[in-house]
Amino acid sequence: MRKIIVLLLLMPYFLFSQGREMMKSPFEVLSEYKYIVLSDVEGSFLSDARRRVAKTLDRESKKFKYTVVNLKYGYKTHDEIPLELSDKPELGVYINVITQKTRLFGDCYKPVIELYDYKGNFLSQSVGPNPCGSFGSILNKTALQLINPGYFPRDSNKKNTTKSFFEDKFDINSEKSIRDYLDLRKGDLEDYEGIYRYTSSNPSNTSQYKFLILKEDYVYYGFIMEANCVGCQNWTRGDSKFEMTEGAVPNLFDVSWGFPEKEKRRDLKIIFTGDFEGGVLKNNEISLLKLYPKLNSSSSNNRPLTGEWTGTGSGIIISESGYIVTNNHVIEKVNEIEVEFILNGEVQKFNAEIVKVDKVNDLAILKIFDMKFDGVDDIPYNFNSRSSDVGTKVYAYGYPMALSAMGKEIKITDGIISAKSGFDGDITTYQITAAIQKGNSGGPLFDDKGNFIGINSSGIRKDVADNVGYSIKSNYVLNLLDVLPKSIDLPSNNKLESLPLTEQIKEISKYVVLIKVK
Repeated sequence: MRKIIVLLLLMPYFLFSQGREMMKSPFEVLSEYKYIVLSDVEGSFLSDARRRVAKTLDRESKKFKYTVVNLKYGYKTHDEIPLELSDKPELGVYINVITQKTRLFGDCYKPVIELYDYKGNFLSQSVGPNPCGSFGSILNKTALQLINPGYFPRDSNKKNTTKSFFEDKFDINSEKSIRDYLDLRKGDLEDYEGIYRYTSSNPSNTSQYKFLILKEDYVYYGFIMEANCVGCQNWTRGDSKFEMTEGAVPNLFDVSWGFPEKEKRRDLKIIFTGDFEGGVLKNNEISLLKLYPKLNSSSSNNRPLTGEWTGTGSGIIISESGYIVTNNHVIEKVNEIEVEFILNGEVQKFNAEIVKVDKVNDLAILKIFDMKFDGVDDIPYNFNSRSSDVGTKVYAYGYPMALSAMGKEIKITDGIISAKSGFDGDITTYQITAAIQKGNSGGPLFDDKGNFIGINSSGIRKDVADNVGYSIKSNYVLNLLDVLPKSIDLPSNNKLESLPLTEQIKEISKYVVLIKVK
């Protein structure tokens, strides 16, 4: 305790005596410490500011591995200082909050949150956004920037260049790059995400736009892809032109329509209504018509007949009791699931239900719940949770386009693991050369020794790149299985290793299922 009190007494000296060469981002700095420590001075203007920062960081602490300690007259007291921190102040990163006045006249202050080590060496800082607004709101945003490197505050009444939203995902200057990104996300795109063309019924309105709409949390943002309008010289590609929040009534949106900063106009508040499951957004004057990606088969102008299956995917049986692994995007937002596979020498159909999903890694666990199902025989393959090497011969099993062009016979494509990371360096997936088509999603990937090594999830269109598919590594499947309420004995049979490929395929095919949803 004495150590940390002495430290805090000396802190003002440290804060103004040390050099300020920033070495790391705030997020990188915080990730190295166990405690975040804020000192406080009763009655000062910044006393409340530090308490606000402490509350914001403490609220987010469950997502990160740190403990917030706000000393003296703050959110937490002396009595709550951990003994570990008292004895070892080096375990804490110490925060100071200052303000910078940004106007000669008027009250516009920009908060700056500074990070120091226990010796008073400056480490990093988070600088507040647009200062001329609610100081408390700006301060909260500044604190959030500390712990979330992807956080980007948006200020109303200003144009917002938000390239950090997508700079590592696609090139905003290339529509082809944007379309490729949307294709890769096709399994988890929200209905209203995509590329739109702006039109107006007012003949005096000659503005022309093309927008990319993407969703973050509960807000849809309209980013400018193309623009031809009065004042367009004040916009750039990637600026956020509007924000939409979905209302309580389905397909109704509260919209803030922005203007260039130089026009000094407040956001226009309008209401959009949506039709055709995201195909058209409109109000009395302007409309947004969806150009890409195409509407899915359940859109209102092409609805399936009652009783028809609206989609298909593939899966693999991993237990004798009927647990199945597939992709989350195969079974997301569906009301009914039926699986088909070969049992006792013939194709049989059973009802299945969702047991567990992993949206982040696009995985799902199903289980057959059907009075007609008595289980399956000993599973002949081996569940391999170790990483496989580049060059490993692989075989992708599945039912591509099973209800249309390609029929219900199981299909097997071959290739190799061409990289141990997937799109944009994603370490959860392999890049493979085995062909993947629509309907292959959720099907298993096996090596040439009959080992299960992954779940096929997506592929790149041939006009973009030949022979590029992605398969989620089996160890991420294992992680999901570990959180099930009931443990599963995973397949560990090596008998396929000695069989020729044709016999391996016959045995494995009995456990690969066609998944039908509606």
